[in-house]
Amino acid sequence: MKTKFKISKLLFIISICTVCLGCNKTTAQEKPNIIIMMADDLGYGDVGCFGNKIIETPNIDQLASDGVKFTQFYAGHPTCSPSRAGMMAGRTPFRNGVYTYIPGNSCVHLRDEQVTLAEICKKQGYDTGFFGKWGLIGDMEDKSQPSPNDQGFDYWLATHNNAAPSHKNPTNFYRNGKAEGEIKGYSSQIVVDNAMEWLNSRKDKSKPFLLVLWFHEPHRKLAQPESFTKKYEKHGEIAGEYYANINHMDFQIGRMMNYLNDNKLTDKSWITFTSDNGPKDLAGRSTNGLRGRKGSLYEGGYKVPTAMYWKGKLEGGKTINEPLVFFDFVPTFYDLFGMKPMSQDPLDGVSMLPVIEGEKLNREDPPVWMAVKHMAIRNGDWKVYAYFEDYTPGTSFQSYLKTRKIEKYELYNLIDDPNEIKNLVKQNTETFEMMKQLVNKRRMNVQEDMKRWEGSGILPYEVATWFNENIPPGKVFKKLPAKEQDLMKSKQ
Repeated sequence: MKTKFKISKLLFIISICTVCLGCNKTTAQEKPNIIIMMADDLGYGDVGCFGNKIIETPNIDQLASDGVKFTQFYAGHPTCSPSRAGMMAGRTPFRNGVYTYIPGNSCVHLRDEQVTLAEICKKQGYDTGFFGKWGLIGDMEDKSQPSPNDQGFDYWLATHNNAAPSHKNPTNFYRNGKAEGEIKGYSSQIVVDNAMEWLNSRKDKSKPFLLVLWFHEPHRKLAQPESFTKKYEKHGEIAGEYYANINHMDFQIGRMMNYLNDNKLTDKSWITFTSDNGPKDLAGRSTNGLRGRKGSLYEGGYKVPTAMYWKGKLEGGKTINEPLVFFDFVPTFYDLFGMKPMSQDPLDGVSMLPVIEGEKLNREDPPVWMAVKHMAIRNGDWKVYAYFEDYTPGTSFQSYLKTRKIEKYELYNLIDDPNEIKNLVKQNTETFEMMKQLVNKRRMNVQEDMKRWEGSGILPYEVATWFNENIPPGKVFKKLPAKEQDLMKSKQ
């Protein structure tokens, strides 16, 4: 009798332990390595698997062929720094005060209290490494601003913004907080070289890792080996160099993929390739017919070519058409690890796991994209593109951002009209009223969460000129008259 009781008790304890272990989405052995590769200013139609017939991108295409292509994937913003903040923190970047790209010597940065992808992974025992264009700090030399190691990365090699003076032999990389000086080679090659060296150097290779590779390519100023440039000479200097630059980045991605294959890491990893925003309006850049370019909240400005591979989950060359966004990465990580959020700050995304596992996505609030002059939301097939009322020069710009209202609306059905040709505000009044309420609800929600900056360089020079015609051409911020510096400096 006692023996049976002990056996029953033991079985009960085992069953309870099994249930508790099941509370996490993954066990220690199942945790995938996570690799996120991101291009800079790459258009929706600039790779082969998204329709480009000129640029050779066999390695990105192979990732899509082995894995899954996402046709409705959106960046966090139509410009670089806010988009990166959106991915890293899971929040529309205006909540974080990252309004546009962060210029040098700016007070703007991704605030330290924001919980990042790397911090979530570190909580789960991951090694974390970052390589490439950080774009989330105003000054690499300013120790009061959080660098990648303060945001959860064990090891990093990064630039503040773009590779300088070009992608060839860049001089502006910092390694774990120390300036490197000139590094021989090309930016994407340097990023991949150092990523592989870091992976080789890890002491405990049984631990999972987060590897973030944010390439500088194909953002200008472009440079790549001559063999790639010659291949596209017939397309002219501007377009040809762009094609060559993307081809070379793809070649370096191939080196990274070969490393993962050789070290039997590919099938233990969730691998993503994407872009931070759409392309500039220059020769050779393609959105595959989508309206808008970098800086615009029309689809071409922030719908980005995205492919993922994850053995058993994202494979087989399938296509997923569900709208997803950079903000969804953070909630997905929490869901993957069975974690509660590490902060009470509102998130603007949802877990992608249901879509990855072939189920329906549960998105209660539509994602919101806010920019300096306009904003957008997408709700199912419908999208509102909204324009803010004008800013009055000489008043507090930050107060304007926090209180401004929408002045004009456009409404599009993205399934019937993916290129946003037909504004349906007048034809679909009932839908428009519903979307108008949604976009204003999201606007007020974000504005209530915004915090002020105390310092200079809140807006880059060229963005400041959008709002004040009297700013003299060629002037730098610190030389502007005091009354104009409110564009960069908050007024109490």
